[in-house]
Amino acid sequence: MGFFSRGSSDDSSQPATRDFSSSDEAAYTHEDTMPTSPSAAGMAEMQQFAAAIQQQVLVQATISDLTEKAFERCITKPSDSLTGYEASCVQAVTNKWLDSNQFIMKRFQKKMASQQSEPTY
Repeated sequence: MGFFSRGSSDDSSQPATRDFSSSDEAAYTHEDTMPTSPSAAGMAEMQQFAAAIQQQVLVQATISDLTEKAFERCITKPSDSLTGYEASCVQAVTNKWLDSNQFIMKRFQKKMASQQSEPTY
C-alpha cells in the first residue's frame, strides 16, 4: 500500500489520471491586455516622461518671461536688494499676468464648451 493510496489494494496497480485541461483558453490568450512587444510598456512610459519634460520646460520659459517683464518694468536701478516700490511692482506685474492668464483660460474653456454643445451639420 502506497503512501498516497486510498486504502484499497485494488487501485494500486494503475495510478489515477486526472485531466487538468481547460476549454477556457481565452483567459490565457487575451491580446488586448498584453502589450504587443516588450518595449510597448517602455514606450508609453517614455512618452509620459517626455510630456512631463515638455511641461516643465514650458513652466520654466513662462517664469523666465515673467521675470524679464517684471524686471524691465519695475527695476529702475539694480542693487543688492529690492526697494519697497520695486517689490510691490514685481508683485503687481505677476498678479496681473496670473489674472490675465486665468481670464483667458476661462474664456477658452467657455468657447470650447459652447462649440461642443452646438449641433454640427
